[in-house]
Amino acid sequence: MALEKREKRPPVTPMMIEEEAALRNGSRGLPPGPWAEAAGPRPRTTERHIAVHKRLVLGFAVSILALLAVTMIAVLLSVRFEECGAAADGPPRAGGNGTLSGVARQPPGAGQPLGRPEEEARGGEAAEEEEEEEEEWQRRRELPPWARPRLPRHLRPLHYNLMLSAFMENFTFSGEVNVQLEVRNASRYIVLHAHRMHIEAVRVAEDKLAGGVRVARTFFYPQTQVFVVVLNRSLEVQRSYNLKIIYNALIENELLGFFRSSYVLHGERRFLGVTQFSPTHARKAFPCFDEPIYKATFKISIRHQATYLSLSNMPVETSVFEEDGWVTDHFSQTPLMSTYYLAWAVCNFTYRETVTKSGVVVRLYARPDAIRRGSGDYALNITRRLIEFYEDYFKVPYSLPKLDLLAVPKHPYAAMENWGLSVFVEQRILLDPSISSILYLLDVTMVIVHELCHQWFGDLVTPVWWEDVWLKEGFAHYFEFIGTDYLYPGWNMEKQRFLTDVLHEVMLLDGLASSHPVSQEVQQASDIDRVFDWIAYKKGAALIRMLASFMGHSVFQMGLQDYLTIHKYGNAARNDLWNTLSKALKRVGKSVNIQEVMDQWTLQMGYPVITILGNETTDNIIVISQERFVYDSDTKPKDPARGDSSYLWQIPLTIAVGNTSHISSEAIIWVSNKSEHHRIPALEEASWLLGNVNQTGYFRVNYDIRNWKLLINQLTRNHEVISVSNRAGLIDDAFNLARAGYLPQNIPLEIMRYLSEEKDFLPWHAASRALYPLDKLLDRTENYNIFNEYILRQVASMYLKLGWPTNNLNKSLVQASYQHEELRREVIMLACSFGNKHCHQQAATLISDWISSNRNRIPLNVRDIVYCTGVSLMDEDVWEFIWMKFHSTTAVSEKKILLEALTCSDDRNLLNRLLNLSLNSEVVLDQDAIDVIIHVARNPHGRDLAWKFFREKWKILNARYGEALFMNSKLVSGVTEFLNTEGELRELKNFIKSYEGGAAVSFSRAVETVEANVRWQRLYKEELFQWLRKSLTQ
Repeated sequence: MALEKREKRPPVTPMMIEEEAALRNGSRGLPPGPWAEAAGPRPRTTERHIAVHKRLVLGFAVSILALLAVTMIAVLLSVRFEECGAAADGPPRAGGNGTLSGVARQPPGAGQPLGRPEEEARGGEAAEEEEEEEEEWQRRRELPPWARPRLPRHLRPLHYNLMLSAFMENFTFSGEVNVQLEVRNASRYIVLHAHRMHIEAVRVAEDKLAGGVRVARTFFYPQTQVFVVVLNRSLEVQRSYNLKIIYNALIENELLGFFRSSYVLHGERRFLGVTQFSPTHARKAFPCFDEPIYKATFKISIRHQATYLSLSNMPVETSVFEEDGWVTDHFSQTPLMSTYYLAWAVCNFTYRETVTKSGVVVRLYARPDAIRRGSGDYALNITRRLIEFYEDYFKVPYSLPKLDLLAVPKHPYAAMENWGLSVFVEQRILLDPSISSILYLLDVTMVIVHELCHQWFGDLVTPVWWEDVWLKEGFAHYFEFIGTDYLYPGWNMEKQRFLTDVLHEVMLLDGLASSHPVSQEVQQASDIDRVFDWIAYKKGAALIRMLASFMGHSVFQMGLQDYLTIHKYGNAARNDLWNTLSKALKRVGKSVNIQEVMDQWTLQMGYPVITILGNETTDNIIVISQERFVYDSDTKPKDPARGDSSYLWQIPLTIAVGNTSHISSEAIIWVSNKSEHHRIPALEEASWLLGNVNQTGYFRVNYDIRNWKLLINQLTRNHEVISVSNRAGLIDDAFNLARAGYLPQNIPLEIMRYLSEEKDFLPWHAASRALYPLDKLLDRTENYNIFNEYILRQVASMYLKLGWPTNNLNKSLVQASYQHEELRREVIMLACSFGNKHCHQQAATLISDWISSNRNRIPLNVRDIVYCTGVSLMDEDVWEFIWMKFHSTTAVSEKKILLEALTCSDDRNLLNRLLNLSLNSEVVLDQDAIDVIIHVARNPHGRDLAWKFFREKWKILNARYGEALFMNSKLVSGVTEFLNTEGELRELKNFIKSYEGGAAVSFSRAVETVEANVRWQRLYKEELFQWLRKSLTQ
């Protein structure tokens, strides 16, 4: 069944299968057999030349005296042929709108066979014409317009009138699209995107004139997913034409285009249809110019059974009810927008509503039982507040009269920011306060903040092309933290949590030689998927944060307001942003060429490591050098013509001097050379240096060993002299510098010793995240217990101080002290993960109490830790109990952590059982199956099982997730990132040689990661264990 979901062109009827087979044989719609063979294109032999000569002889045989009569007959026949062509397209309905009678009522395959347009069914003659035409383009040494990676620029869509009929009983839909076209350059070709649909009829007419433009023929060109309309004459420049296409297609059982999902209510399975068009899937739902630059207005009408409701980007203007139980909803016209932000849904959800101060109507649609429980109330309320926040921050009003939030059971991503109709997977928007943790609340909050930012950065101002996708995703990711700070000012998200959740995380990825620039060239549709990764999202956000820091936040905000005002309802590129921000700086008397600075950060891959060395011969002079940071220096650079030594950045290095009781105010040094000397005043013998103050810059900082020792001593004696952000930054830099070989392996572990006195969450969170990959490198080694014991010693005292939270079912979801609760959770997680006996006993006691009483009294904020620990320690009955609870609960937050807990088992049979169940869509939702496989791979008892399962099921997995952004790369990375033996590296390389299907970039990155893991094992593992043995005996 999974393979069927990803057929490249799924048939609507058996007849279409035969037609497609016939087309592959060159027979243009004829049934297979000798007739098709006869009608197919023949080799260019002498026989064909004879046919040409016969036609010439016949032409000369016509007498001049009969020419006038023949011409008159030809004119009469032409008129008659025009009428036949119109009839093939279908008679217009009363009202003169040129649509086809009855098509919107008739689902595909119901009562009539499906045929291709009449012009396309002309057999070998049409095929021969195409062949000749392509040869003509080859002679001109040009690709034909339909074979080019981008649409030709001779036409521009101005407006779409799209009428749909959704048949939910057989999961098909029919559509009629009328596109108003403006002609920029004369051409007889109309080339637009259309994929996995059946075209019934095509008509082209000049606006305001009665006559049509005759269609010579039409054909699909699957390689570029386009549909080509060839006309008998060229369209005239600066004229406007109307293109009408009648078509039908499936409501797919997958995750892209117009697809279906389902849920169970009162024992009955109910279905819904919803769209996901970004980045290139609008073409699966209607023929269109599916590139961001082609902004147009849209008028949508959706016909459906009256038991359903329909939603789209704009509010419903009118609804027309029919006697047969159908209704047609006509939606208001949209502003200018790109195709991939268009959206619609057909469902039987209910909603709750609120209104902003400026009158924007906000509704949240979800399953009736979720609405009844109030699971959407939190999201609805913060959405209203966030729209008001963004309107004030950007000084640009929200552009539509309404915003609907739609919670669906199945979706490829956390959410999609369709303008006026944002779609969320349920577990990223529905929240039950009685059973949701702070972490879950934070996740829901930040996803909503992200999607609402897109209503300005993305929907209102859209990147010109996909190479600058970070212009929308980077800003939305950055504002996740700004917007959450607005909602919860005491959480300090932008100053603190940004570091661990964005900066430190993306630097792991961007430190690979196989990384790529944040702006990368995109030539064709197959390249687009790879630009949607954490480099675009998280590195984009980190660069924006650095930019805001050195510009000053108020000037930066003023520049963004100008950028949005200038480019609203249009497209923009990165240089448009740089120019606007440079002008904002000039207005306050500063002169920085933003483009010159930022091009080095956006057009080069990777990031620098700054090394600060004291000068032993000259007082107060330091040497600052920069080089590209890479985890494995043995890896060949991605661009062989350019080694790592050629990378240079203009770096806004902030620096401060400190001693045992005081730290100076920061100064900024712009570093633009490989090596520079700088004088630092008040640099005394016992003083230490600190670079990248509060980690606002996108780079790592290394020091000489003397300075590292001084910093470690400072942390041990009085860590509060150094800011929370810098304490976290020192931990992350030290662990990663050591992993890459820039530092001795003992330095990060020595830094960790001070944590027993650390009362702030962020440094603990940074340490936990930095320890995680090191733990996975060691967890299958024979000396792992030495590392394990060392970590437990560092955690023990803080674990005893903080203890366990009490049951808080009756308390507010957002506790008074977010920082304190998150610190407690982090320490408990480390204690249980590394085997603290008391932690294990507490988890087992809580699980046993739940099983015996059937009342879950486990504190909300540690439920996931307790579930996982209990499944790991206890017998198979506990696993079965969690499995039963996973099936019975309706709370999406609870379902998620129960499923992940099942992956924690030490029983390999249970892990194998779970892996096999993960591919059953009735048991595990498609988007959750990837998480199951990845979590099993993170379990040392299941790593080899997940790796084996991945290889055996790759064809199924690639068929299911291959087209969905992130999903394949997330899966490949998650399964391979902790492989670390020579044997596993060989298995990976052998698999890549033999596998079929995409994800080449992800596999390249996987090989480099595993090579770096193997290299670390070979070079540094023993050094680490020697230091640990010595440390534990002291």
